[in-house]
Formats: sequence, C-alpha cells, structure tokens
Amino acid sequence: MKNQVPSYLNTKQNLTLLVLATALFAELFILFFQPFESRGWVSTDWQFILWSTIIVLVAMGIIALSRTLMCNYAKRHEISYLDYAIWIAAELIAMATIYAAFPIVVLQEFSTERGLSFFYLFKESLLAATFILLIPYTIITLWIALKEKTALVHDSTSTPTSSPMYLFYDEKGDLKLSAKSEMVYLLEAADNYVTIYYLYNEKVEKMMIRNSLRNIECRFSDQGLVRCHRSYVINIHNVQVVRCQDGEVLVDFGDKRFPTVPVSKGYAEKVMASITHYK
Repeated sequence: MKNQVPSYLNTKQNLTLLVLATALFAELFILFFQPFESRGWVSTDWQFILWSTIIVLVAMGIIALSRTLMCNYAKRHEISYLDYAIWIAAELIAMATIYAAFPIVVLQEFSTERGLSFFYLFKESLLAATFILLIPYTIITLWIALKEKTALVHDSTSTPTSSPMYLFYDEKGDLKLSAKSEMVYLLEAADNYVTIYYLYNEKVEKMMIRNSLRNIECRFSDQGLVRCHRSYVINIHNVQVVRCQDGEVLVDFGDKRFPTVPVSKGYAEKVMASITHYK
C-alpha cells in the first residue's frame, strides 16, 4: 500500500482542480515568457492571446482526457508511484508534441522563414511543458495532500468519546455517512458503488455511496477497515470468528443479521495479521 499513489489524488474533484490550475498556469506562462519565439507567430497582441489560448485548450483537453482515463483506471487497479511518473511523462510528451506541431502545421511560412524544425521545437516545447505541468502539479498535489491530512486530523479529534468516527465520502469528496466505528460492520462493492452495513438503534441499516472499495480501503487502512475479498471490506473490530469451512475461509460477526463474509487467499494473511494487531 505504501508504494501506491494515494487514492484521494484521483477523485474527480481533485483532478478537475488540477486540470483547471494547469490550464491557467499554462496560459500565463505562454503570455509572459513567450516560449519558442511564439510572439513572432502573429502580428498583434490579440492574435497572440487568441492562438495561445487555443493551444492551451487543446493541450488541456488531452490532459483532461488523460486524467479521466486515470480516474477510471484507478477504480479497478492500484497505481504505483512508478506508474504515476510514467503517466505524467506521457502527458509531457503529448503536450510538447502539440506545441511543436502547431507552428509547423498552422504557421508553415513562419517556421520556414525562421528555419524552425520539428525536432528543435519539440526540444524547446518539452522544456516548456515540463515547467507548465510540473509546477502546478506539484503545488496542487501538495495542497491536496495537506487538505487530506488536515481532514484526517479533524476526523480523529472531532469526537470527545473513546470511539472514533468513520466518515464516508463519495468520489466527489462529499460526506455521505458518519458513524461510530463499532457501528460499522462491513462494506460491499457493486460496480461503481459501495454499500455500507452498519447498526443503528439495534437495526441493520444500509447506505450506498458512489465510490470504489479501494478508495475507502486506502482511507481507513490504519483504522480497522480491512480488505478481505475483491468485493468486501470488514471492520476487524467486530469480527468474532474466523473459520475454515469446505476449504474456504469465512469471517463471522457473531450476529445473524450480518452475512458471513468470505476471505480470498490473497487477503487471508493480511486479515489474520490485522486480527492479531487489533484484537
């Protein structure tokens, strides 16, 4: 888990913020620094602003598509830091290619007069794209991480009782359910939704939120919610029995109102280690 990119970086809300901030920074960067002789492309300032805006919008469209694909991919797979770095490198190459191709394709007369080859423009564009992407990426990522850590601190100190609260958010970052930890028993995944089983006024309640099980697992990985199956996360605090039946490992909460949950072989060691740690 430590080698995986935090799931909160891939929420739609944070990805939208990242794309918008990058677009704004890219526009300001081109207007103020005028990389690869771009001011000479046109005769007036208004034309320069127009063309620079068009280039930025096209490039950000590709970045937005890339981040949408990343968001959808992260719902089903874990993204390592190496995967994340390769993804960003691909975005840099795509953005540099657009910047380099623009004067060659659209402004052929200008590029011919200046003797600007695609290789030269690509090299200059790659350097500019690195600044355009990495600076806002770094700033926004640090800000998101700080906001997330602040929220976690608030969550852990928001109640004076000894029982911590579980705060469940949807994929947009909106709070959908807040419950004491001992009230929550298990979470079940179904497509792009997660159903939370919890006890309230001695009755079993269910709450469905739009999010991935992996996102929730990452958020509560050190708070007793443990993945035991591709479709289930269990509250290890409420587990009463772990038994082997017909070659299958099962988790029982000691309460017939809650279903018995299977434990996959790939998660069995983690579940047993968690039981040893928390019990």
